[in-house]
Amino acid sequence: MAFLKKILSGFLFVFLANFVYTQNKPENFCESLPAWDKIVIKNEEIPAGIPKMLIITNRPYISGKGIKEFFPNDLANFRKVSYLIAACDGANWLLYFVSSFEEGMNEINDGSDILLFIEGHGKTLPMTLNRAKQVQSRYHVSMVVFDWPSRHSNFNLSLSRVRRCGDNFYNLLLQIREYRKQSMTENLHFSILAHSLGNYFLSNLVVCGDAQYLKDVFIDNMIMNAAAIRTREHGDVLSQLDFQKRIYITFNKYDWILRGAHMLTAGKMLGNVPMQPLVKNACYLDFTGIVGKEHSYYYGKHSFEHEMPAFFYFYNTALHGEEVNLLNKMLFLSDNTLNVYKVKLYDSSHYKPGNGNKESK
Repeated sequence: MAFLKKILSGFLFVFLANFVYTQNKPENFCESLPAWDKIVIKNEEIPAGIPKMLIITNRPYISGKGIKEFFPNDLANFRKVSYLIAACDGANWLLYFVSSFEEGMNEINDGSDILLFIEGHGKTLPMTLNRAKQVQSRYHVSMVVFDWPSRHSNFNLSLSRVRRCGDNFYNLLLQIREYRKQSMTENLHFSILAHSLGNYFLSNLVVCGDAQYLKDVFIDNMIMNAAAIRTREHGDVLSQLDFQKRIYITFNKYDWILRGAHMLTAGKMLGNVPMQPLVKNACYLDFTGIVGKEHSYYYGKHSFEHEMPAFFYFYNTALHGEEVNLLNKMLFLSDNTLNVYKVKLYDSSHYKPGNGNKESK
């Protein structure tokens, strides 16, 4: 059984690292997966007029002659955090060190709504840059990225790695809370998008006791996307989170990546099927029957994300910190009182977007 789990865990990594990145290839360099030789450490002034992201990583920084992988898949000594401004100029990814979270935020805060993005299992720094850039380009938000080194070959060891990184994540939330209080206007929003195993950082806040110290509301929307966390106890655990206005939980019964995670952990995943009791203050979005067996359907690289307006409307509204109108019967269906809504399949030509929700081309 242990041998089988190792094989399945390795399969999950190979699938995520290769298959996902070869589907629907992006049109330009900045939205493609960069090689390490296309990532450059810069020591000069950060240029103006180019889209930027703030990266917070607890990978070690390794420099020197012949070093290509500046931030390898490991934890820095003493879990030391590096703050980086990342920018793509069309030919290279440029990384600039900044001294603090506040300095980095001042670089990226251009008056747009802000999104904290947490990726899942099996991601290198180039993979995280790629996906974050795709989200930024599609939804036009200012990006803050928490980059952590999962254990590529072993899903269960990645769970342990999340717990080891928990203090870094909690301190990041404290910095966000202070920055929002001191430096953001009331009309700006700050939300969280956690994908797959990245959601374990949120549930771990409760399990390790840190959530009890986060009672002030400083996050607008928390989007728990295809969550690779156990579903059985999720309602009791996630109901303890109080620092956000709204929680949106997406799921797909046929998500085969999460079915593989189920086999590895002997527990059904929230992103496959929400089990009762549900989270008291959350809304659930059911994508089953719309996205096939897909695990990732939020960054605009599948044709159905463009053909069915519910996709762009939901993610664009939620990532910008606004309340999603799940009572819109043209986009969503609900036949119960449990805050579970099914994404509607229909001809998009009948839909007339409004209120700023039209997808940009």
